[in-house]
Amino acid sequence: MRRVVLLMLAAAAALAAEPRTVTLYDVQETDRAPTIDGRLDEPAWSNRPAITPMVLRDAKTRVRAKAQTRTTLLYDATALYVGIQMDEPFPKTLRARDRQYDGPLWWDDSVELYIETGCSHKSYYKFMSTPLGTRADWRGLDTPEGFKLLDWGIGTSWSVAAHVGDDAWSLEFRFPWSDLEVKPPKAGDIWSFEVVRFRYAHDPADKSKGAKHEYSSWNVGASYSAPQRFGNIVFGGSTAAFERLLAERLVPVFGPAIRIYGTGGEVLYTQYPALVAARAGEAAAALAAAERRLAAVAPQVDTKARDALQTRLEELRKRLEQLRKAQATPSAAEDAAKLLGAIEALDWSVKYHELNARLGAAKPPQQQGDPQ
Repeated sequence: MRRVVLLMLAAAAALAAEPRTVTLYDVQETDRAPTIDGRLDEPAWSNRPAITPMVLRDAKTRVRAKAQTRTTLLYDATALYVGIQMDEPFPKTLRARDRQYDGPLWWDDSVELYIETGCSHKSYYKFMSTPLGTRADWRGLDTPEGFKLLDWGIGTSWSVAAHVGDDAWSLEFRFPWSDLEVKPPKAGDIWSFEVVRFRYAHDPADKSKGAKHEYSSWNVGASYSAPQRFGNIVFGGSTAAFERLLAERLVPVFGPAIRIYGTGGEVLYTQYPALVAARAGEAAAALAAAERRLAAVAPQVDTKARDALQTRLEELRKRLEQLRKAQATPSAAEDAAKLLGAIEALDWSVKYHELNARLGAAKPPQQQGDPQ
């Protein structure tokens, strides 16, 4: 995780003039692999978080698409699974013509998936499918001339199935780890990922001229030539911790314009009250626990050490009060993290005296005749 943060920090210099958006998604493990039939009705998909909302890919900012898409990812020891549900009020007008493997599927209603097994933005896989379940796959490589898509998929075993309903259509993918040329990811591993939807279905009653299409994606500007704009997926359900890490480490670098879009929705760190309040709450709980522990062991601690611990407790209590009164800013968030670390260090000192007291109480009484 530290490597990923360093990579993002390195990108900060190039993006300093732009507001930085970071997107995150938890990929949860499943013990019941879904059946690849396109319907997304298996228990494995139930009550799972989804990547949403989708935004207009070519807009300047995050503008919600009219027809929304929800993407869910799962994994097990054998494969990565992706289920995509696409709202479509006019399913009879879906454009689905191309049945050619590796054809130009972007001219049909279709979905692109970009998967990078890491987040260096040097190489990625691109997969596509349509309401017909037609397949396409390429590999994107960073070359001296810029990113290029190369034919790659002959002989691969990934699968996809499509289903068209009354008001939506869906796709279900299975990508064996061997196709992605990796071993199953470990909890906490972070990859780049992006989903793009090409929509041509439209209201048949609309007789107006002009383009009737909508290109949407998880992130603004995401495309085969801009992998640095892809989102981030975190295996093992750990994006909550990663959100906090980003808020603490990246926001002071990027400035207050950063926005984090996590599994729970948009997390705005242009304002810091929630982050500082959460850290202050953790610090208060840790301080109270240390105080209770010290009160219990105080009679067994020598006066000098006890007085020093009490003085330190008072100092930390004053710092906590100052933090609660301070304006919520990036520096306040950093101060809150440092305070929590100082309280934890004090708690370890109290635990040391607590352990010594227990060992002293457990020592057997000296018997007559024992060596002095």
